[in-house]
Amino acid sequence: MALGVLKSIGLTSTALIVILVSFLYLPVSFLVKKGGLIKDSFPIKTKFQLSCKPIKELPLECNDFVLHEESLTSIYTCARDNIITHFNKNNIKYLPPHVYDIETKKVSKLKLRDFPKDKKMYFKNVKMYNSVSKDKTTTYLYFINHSESGNSIEKFEYLPEGHEAVWKSSLKNNLIKYASDFVPINENEFYIINKYNTNNKWMQLLENILIKSGSKIVSCDEDQDCKVVYKSIKGAGGIEISRDKKNVFVSSSFAGNILVFERKELTNSLRLSYTQDLDFIPGRLFYTSQGNENVYAFGYRSILGLTNRLFNSFVKKYIKSDFTIQSPLVLGKLVKNNDKDQFYGVLFKWKTIMELEGELTNSNNVGDRDISSLSIVRNDKKRKQSFALSWNEKTRPLVCNKLNS
Repeated sequence: MALGVLKSIGLTSTALIVILVSFLYLPVSFLVKKGGLIKDSFPIKTKFQLSCKPIKELPLECNDFVLHEESLTSIYTCARDNIITHFNKNNIKYLPPHVYDIETKKVSKLKLRDFPKDKKMYFKNVKMYNSVSKDKTTTYLYFINHSESGNSIEKFEYLPEGHEAVWKSSLKNNLIKYASDFVPINENEFYIINKYNTNNKWMQLLENILIKSGSKIVSCDEDQDCKVVYKSIKGAGGIEISRDKKNVFVSSSFAGNILVFERKELTNSLRLSYTQDLDFIPGRLFYTSQGNENVYAFGYRSILGLTNRLFNSFVKKYIKSDFTIQSPLVLGKLVKNNDKDQFYGVLFKWKTIMELEGELTNSNNVGDRDISSLSIVRNDKKRKQSFALSWNEKTRPLVCNKLNS
């Protein structure tokens, strides 16, 4: 009877299965977090809102970006590959990387030169590294290239004047199964998060249900040799490295904390030195600008926030309704501790900046608050813009006013 009622409001059997799978996809450990199952309160009731506008010329599928401050350009990867399309390969859509010129406000496709014609271009994540020598600074772009046989990292030299990127090399290794995030150590070395032990998406689902998603950190050097430097992280969501290259930060979505590792320069090995517990579920880690020393993270206050985001997506896709449930989104930063309690092992302190309770734009779209990354243009004195990205495929990347960080 219940099944008949659900079908009567427009849900097909396929939709029902996908909805059920999506909730099973959430790790059981979320249910016992200290935030609780339905607790979605926030201790600092800030009403801070960013004033944002979508970059209409960018595709809806854009989901990650880096900012090149020197040329005031930002590079976006565009791939529709979320929880809805996770088990349906035909719905996964990859587009070429795009460039947004902040000065001219124009969008164009990133011109990729010398990329091997026999390789598929399934780019989803992008990172940037500036290699500084006596004569010049060379900017490199790195993309995670997804494939069923295993992921690779594609290296390009970025030429901002012509909005071009010249392919240099590819990093592929058996230890890179499913790269969810990565960070360059230098021009040729990386730390890569292997979120799952397999590329099979149904097995990934099973790992989540059984809380077996023991993510690994893989280190790859300039000779393309890779090794596991840390394992058994519960659902690693993001990774960053400190400006002095001495510390590595990894967020754990399952455990609700940020792990801080000490890095040995000669071997790239890692030693866990500090764990910062959070009262929310963190996602990707990022810096807001080249000159900023603090690591930032977005996340949901409890499981209800993440569940709502998935539920809203299904409602829009299968029931064709604008009905949505709002959930506060938390933004904060990890600051190096210089106070007296540093002596007692408190190496870092978490500072909550804001909770996004309202919308970022005037579209009344709850997806405006599904942000995964943010950057600030420090040398753009007129506008002082920041950039936000949405996980929701109905919302384009946003350009906002300055965030007081």
